[in-house]
Amino acid sequence: MFEDETEVAWQAMPDHAPVVAADGSRIGTTEKLLGDLEEDIFHGLVVRRADGEAVEIPARRIKRVTLQHVVTDLGQHEAETLPAYRPG
Repeated sequence: MFEDETEVAWQAMPDHAPVVAADGSRIGTTEKLLGDLEEDIFHGLVVRRADGEAVEIPARRIKRVTLQHVVTDLGQHEAETLPAYRPG
């Protein structure tokens, strides 16, 4: 999915990029990167869904980052039931 788009490292992810489920349906938009830039350790993303809820998607569920999208391996139902983001 989105193979024709330029893939980038997690640090270069565009602000407010659309985040999609495995079937291409939209989950929401990126709000925040979770990780350590100096150590190059990616933990995941905070995503704002259309319902306004901020949720966390762990790095292991992110399959591709491009200049236009973030592609996950989540099913649509999983995306709808992600836990709310709780800053720690």
